[in-house]
Amino acid sequence: MLSLILCSVAFLAGLLVSRRSLVAGIGTVLTVGYAYGIVRANLTQPASHFIFDAAVLGLYCTQLPRSFVPGSRQLLGPLSVWVAVLIAWPVLLLAIPRQDALVQLVGLRGNVFLVPFLLLGARLTDERAHRLALWCAVLNIVVFLVAAAEYQLGIQPFFPKNAVTAIIYASNDATGLGYGVHRIPATFSSAHAYGGTMVATLPLLIGAWVEGRRRGWRNPILISAIIASIIGIFMCAARSPAIILFVMLGIVAFSLRMRLFVRFVWVVMLLGVGWFVAGDVRLQRFATLGDVGAVEERVVGSVNTSFFDLMGMYPLGNGLGGGGTSIPYFLQSRIDNQVLMESEYARILLEQGVPGLMLWAAFIVWTLSRAIVDLRRGTLGRRLFLCFSALSFVTGFIGVGLLTSIPQTSLLLLGTGWLVTRPQREWQEHAAPDRIRAGARDAPSDEPTVGLA
Repeated sequence: MLSLILCSVAFLAGLLVSRRSLVAGIGTVLTVGYAYGIVRANLTQPASHFIFDAAVLGLYCTQLPRSFVPGSRQLLGPLSVWVAVLIAWPVLLLAIPRQDALVQLVGLRGNVFLVPFLLLGARLTDERAHRLALWCAVLNIVVFLVAAAEYQLGIQPFFPKNAVTAIIYASNDATGLGYGVHRIPATFSSAHAYGGTMVATLPLLIGAWVEGRRRGWRNPILISAIIASIIGIFMCAARSPAIILFVMLGIVAFSLRMRLFVRFVWVVMLLGVGWFVAGDVRLQRFATLGDVGAVEERVVGSVNTSFFDLMGMYPLGNGLGGGGTSIPYFLQSRIDNQVLMESEYARILLEQGVPGLMLWAAFIVWTLSRAIVDLRRGTLGRRLFLCFSALSFVTGFIGVGLLTSIPQTSLLLLGTGWLVTRPQREWQEHAAPDRIRAGARDAPSDEPTVGLA
């Protein structure tokens, strides 16, 4: 009963707050997503698995119609077509009953439910992105405090042992020297979801700090959040987020758009974080990346000839939900012929078949090519997000959850929609009804919103 109440509250929050503005709606959904893991772990009722979905549905009900104001179809152009195609193919696969009906419905949710975030991201301006960064900054600081408590007290007081938390308790190799020390999940469903979300928000945080026009009280919050996010990436002990972090740090280091004082603060910040990380072996699991043999074994374990064998065995997939989508524990027994492979692209292949895999591959190539063409004119935040999205898609070969992680996937798709857009004056006229309905709270009337790059 309590989980149903929380679903209702999440839906109403997403619905009502989204009426105020796009940024407030997305921020509300992210707030629910940040709390989703720890709430679901402590409230093991079936409906608790859909609390985040309820908040997203509320956001969609209010904001998706505003993505199709008169004239926006021409400006969204190929992006709206891609969204339609990426959703339509899994829906068509429902006609092939390879799995139990409930399993297929959950699989459908995992394959299409978050895709419309691409359209919401297309409506982000740099100013809106900066305001969303402040929302993320507060959330990142709060979850860091929880992570620090777990670091000192252990994860047991926060995550009871049950079917939902099995992956958290199985991830007990945080030191890289053996087993016994758990990776830190903060409030998320896994340590990898924590680290992935932190690195996904860094382009927003760094971009808002370096390029934001508003200063004052915002800077200390953004700086604190950046530090908390970076330390959190090391605390979660997941290596993929650490790889992306290091590349991002390199991009910032060679950025020519940072003022001298900002660059000085950045160097001091990194020296402090480096000193802190160097003093605790629990924060140094990323160092195992230097073990070439271990890395090669990890890659071969995910990308090997069996992947191509699966193409021949399941040209139209093993059914939605039959390839690794996060099926709730109470539906696990309904899965027929479950085939698992630790690769996001293998999951797409097993659930959507070769056509679905090709569609996603084509979309990723299209997205990155559009973003790279416009890179020279992009802001630092956009450059960092291009780094995050490109490396996320690459590391999807050796891990699962890229397109189903809460709330990391929402941020990835939101930023991808933002990434392939740039300010255009012509969008402002078509977006005018949206500003009127939203009370002109998202952007000043003299500020352009976006059109597709």
